[in-house]
Amino acid sequence: MSRRFALACACAALLAACAPDSVRNIQAKGFNAYLDSLQTACPNMVVGSSNISDWLRTSGSRGDDNYVYWLDQTSRLYYQRISPTQYRDSVSAALGGKSDSRALDCIVRNLPPDRPTRPPGGKLL
Repeated sequence: MSRRFALACACAALLAACAPDSVRNIQAKGFNAYLDSLQTACPNMVVGSSNISDWLRTSGSRGDDNYVYWLDQTSRLYYQRISPTQYRDSVSAALGGKSDSRALDCIVRNLPPDRPTRPPGGKLL
């Protein structure tokens, strides 16, 4: 197993236990609207073996570590806590895809330009 892959897996395991801002903060209306917009803007999103479009249609499963990790990283991207490059690298490593996948391109491309830097009244992880 490569060192980079092992590190990515360890990071994914540690961060998967953290509740994303969208789960902890029901007032995250902007982030939730962004997720809703991805269903139309980015149909058929798949990274590795994970179908992100299905997660968005079904609100995912809190018991699915990949979904929780993706949602957490997408929240961090939305609130400008990580860069698009960091987002692509972390999500593709955790989900087994490529950092230049069409799904990740679409997620990044559809970020609102005026997005906030923290959730409303919320704490960041």
